Amino acid sequence: GCLITGRLYCTPRAMWKLIWFLRDFGYDSELLRKDEIDDQALAGLQGVLKVSHTIVHGISVLNLDGFAPLSRWKELSPIAADDPPGSEVA
Repeated sequence: GCLITGRLYCTPRAMWKLIWFLRDFGYDSELLRKDEIDDQALAGLQGVLKVSHTIVHGISVLNLDGFAPLSRWKELSPIAADDPPGSEVA
């Protein structure tokens, strides 16, 4: 896989997406039940990301367009049969 650094909003309006992301990427379910985010528990999470690039005011921005559990890699990737998970998976 590859390391992707980014941010997910955790405003009250966006909290559902953060929780969904954490669950799909294998975050500790007990911590989720307690509504706790542990920085150390975030390291090593894995899943499938769909990203795109946009230029905003001359700055390249990485957009998170979608995500899914790693177990869905073969289903979601059009090239998965020919190319096992590698740099496309974070």
